[in-house]
Amino acid sequence: MSKRILVLFAVLALLAGLLGGCGAAEPTAAPEPTAAAPEPTAAAPEPTEVAPEPTEAAEPAGEAKLLMSTTTSTEDSGLLDYILPDFEEEYGVDVEVVAVGTGQSLEIGSKGDADVVLVHARAREDEFMAAGHGVRREDVMYNDFIIVGPGDDPAGIMGMTNAAEAMGKIAEAEAPFVSRGDDSGTHTKELAVWKAAGIEPAGDWYISAGQGMGEVLTMAAEQEAYTLSDRATYLARTLEGLELDLLVEGDPVLFNPYGVIAVNPDKGPHIQAELADQFIDWLISVPVQEKIGQFGVEDFGAPLFVPDSVPYREAHPAEDAESGAAAGEEVALKLSGGPDLEWTLADLQGLETMDVDYTGKDGVTTTYTGVPIALLVAEAGVADDATLVLVAGDGFTAEVALADLAACANCVVAFDPEGGLRTVFPDMGGKLQVKDLVEIQVSGGGGGEMPEGGIPENAALKVTGKVENEIGWTEEEVRAMPTMDAQSTNKQGETETYTGVPLSALLALAVPQADATTVVFVADDGYTAEVSLAELLACPDCIASFRTQGGFSTVLPGFPGALQVKGVVEIQLK
Repeated sequence: MSKRILVLFAVLALLAGLLGGCGAAEPTAAPEPTAAAPEPTAAAPEPTEVAPEPTEAAEPAGEAKLLMSTTTSTEDSGLLDYILPDFEEEYGVDVEVVAVGTGQSLEIGSKGDADVVLVHARAREDEFMAAGHGVRREDVMYNDFIIVGPGDDPAGIMGMTNAAEAMGKIAEAEAPFVSRGDDSGTHTKELAVWKAAGIEPAGDWYISAGQGMGEVLTMAAEQEAYTLSDRATYLARTLEGLELDLLVEGDPVLFNPYGVIAVNPDKGPHIQAELADQFIDWLISVPVQEKIGQFGVEDFGAPLFVPDSVPYREAHPAEDAESGAAAGEEVALKLSGGPDLEWTLADLQGLETMDVDYTGKDGVTTTYTGVPIALLVAEAGVADDATLVLVAGDGFTAEVALADLAACANCVVAFDPEGGLRTVFPDMGGKLQVKDLVEIQVSGGGGGEMPEGGIPENAALKVTGKVENEIGWTEEEVRAMPTMDAQSTNKQGETETYTGVPLSALLALAVPQADATTVVFVADDGYTAEVSLAELLACPDCIASFRTQGGFSTVLPGFPGALQVKGVVEIQLK
């Protein structure tokens, strides 16, 4: 019994020792994890303190950005580097520039991959607007194209002033010629000059580069070749040692206007429409235009671009009127028989122009650029029952009733590729295609008097706003005007024929003011729709059509459906 008790005590003692040993170790070991645990807790705030750094670094990426696609000449000449920093600083905006050819720039804009485009191919700009890709276009500036080449001039074109003839001599000599070949504004102009010369360039001598202006000038210098260049890029490159001579200049067909367009915000929510408008307002403002007019003066004694926005022209009317005389330019065209008006080539080039195709007796179709004759006679306030006598430099004359011209929206006084001016009246007799036009005489009618104007109380249609002569007509008066037919496709896909009065004729009677840019159609129910004045003037078959139930509707073939306004009662210019 005592042995059992002793064994039991021994076991209990052993257990007590084991338990006691375990209990003693816990206080010793426990503090280590307890002491270590706070270290991660203390370390945790460090990432919290560091986290703001990426946020601060990301702020520049959050700045407003304006995406601009533009022609290479604005970048290669250095103009953008000269003016854009001012806009970026003033508005806190980062302007990202993609400089490619005009064709590619417009394509980028049409896809909604730019907010604004700055290019130089007016006919293509008008097409861009008519297709609904742009919502606002403004004149910005102009310069001219020139033909440059090697100093030894193997084609013998130095000093020529007729671009088409010069290109003809280059082709005849098969002298190397480097083409942009990139669907740019310069390439478009080059092709037009070849077409005017009656030549389709091909062969080893004709090199299509597919490059920008700067690269093409370099290639031409390296290969002792000719090329067509804008003056600004050429002069800028001469500062870098470019060895090409300026050989041909001064042809009116080489006039090179630039325009800026805001891309339609319907392309997507990413389009910076408000910012694009701010940029355009800034670009055409008088201070920025004056800065553009100083670009290049220090290096060349003359600006590389001539400012030409509406606000600039309004602020410098005397400069516009005297620019031709100051430059020693001769009068290119005069209008007589009423108020005597005169225009130099520069004056005419500064007006709204359009491109017109004309097929001659030989079956060859040529594209001419010119000023709608309706604008010239409207400026003189020629009565709509007058007859115009077209006078050529050799004394040849041809007569046409103004009423007939009023129905011809694509009748122009064109810059002849062969030099001088000519009339291009498509679908009219060959005698009316007068070359070397020097004078337009007004015969009969109320030549020199502003149309009677005024808006009768029972006017069915009126033209108001930025016009010299607010005017209105009863429905009977409109129906008595010269009419034309126009075809348009309705929502159901059916093509219908409409009869009406050309809208350009109505606008000519009202005489748009120089700063008018937009036409607003107002319907009898208050609905309104806007279109560019330049686009409307360039549309030969845009009419105010007669409705069966009375009144008028606008018919603008090829334009968006929103511009086909039923019950139009007013045409506002702004």
